[in-house]
Amino acid sequence: MFKARAAVFDEDALNDLRSCADLVIERANATKTSLGHHLRDAVAREHIGRVARRFYTSSLPSLFTERFGTPPALNLSITTVRLQKPDAQTDRVNWHLDFNFVLDTAPFLVAWTPLEDVGTTRLGLDVCLPGPSATLRPLLDAWARKSTDGLVLQFGDEELDDLFGKDNHQSRTLNLTAGDSAVFDQFVLHRTQNIATATALRRSFEFRMVDLSALPAWWHRTPGLYCRPNDGRPDEIDFLIKSANESIRPIAGAEFDTLDGVVTQ
Repeated sequence: MFKARAAVFDEDALNDLRSCADLVIERANATKTSLGHHLRDAVAREHIGRVARRFYTSSLPSLFTERFGTPPALNLSITTVRLQKPDAQTDRVNWHLDFNFVLDTAPFLVAWTPLEDVGTTRLGLDVCLPGPSATLRPLLDAWARKSTDGLVLQFGDEELDDLFGKDNHQSRTLNLTAGDSAVFDQFVLHRTQNIATATALRRSFEFRMVDLSALPAWWHRTPGLYCRPNDGRPDEIDFLIKSANESIRPIAGAEFDTLDGVVTQ
């Protein structure tokens, strides 16, 4: 499943997303970080809450509900912020799947959302869509072989030609504007754009949506941090924790101080 959505976030919402992105990137001193990694910090948590409210008042949750029949939660352990530098070749990711996070067919969508216009002076996203006669089985078999052999779970153009047939898949460059979103499931190949005209930094969010009642099997064995709107007060955000082999529950106030001990996904 792949869909592109224009103008998901207006300028006011983008300001909240940019403010949060700048804060967590600076505090992580890295070009990529998860929101869950910063949930312990009260200031960062306030920013994360604003971002979550912007997400839940956007059109993105409805795409998950339409597909899976239930509203999504955000997995904050793997909802990430990325700072993409135009000249940092090692930060560019070749063709890959978000199946890396999920490992099964559980309900899952990611909304890749740039905070600046991309496709010309800033690196954006490419997606690869198999042709009508292509199947995912050769790709998933190749993924399993790489995983077993301890190889990087990425693919080159020639590998895709071998897996799908040279004329049986289409690569699409997404020239998105700030606040647009590309929404796809764990079986859509995507990569960092490789364009020679990129000269500027790009910030982006990767909102990863899940069904709390049907989590991927391996997530039950590992800690994770989540959020969703409060049932009685939908304008408020509940932060949730799932410890290994335990049920998901709200995070108590004082418990935020202990989240450094949670190994996020």
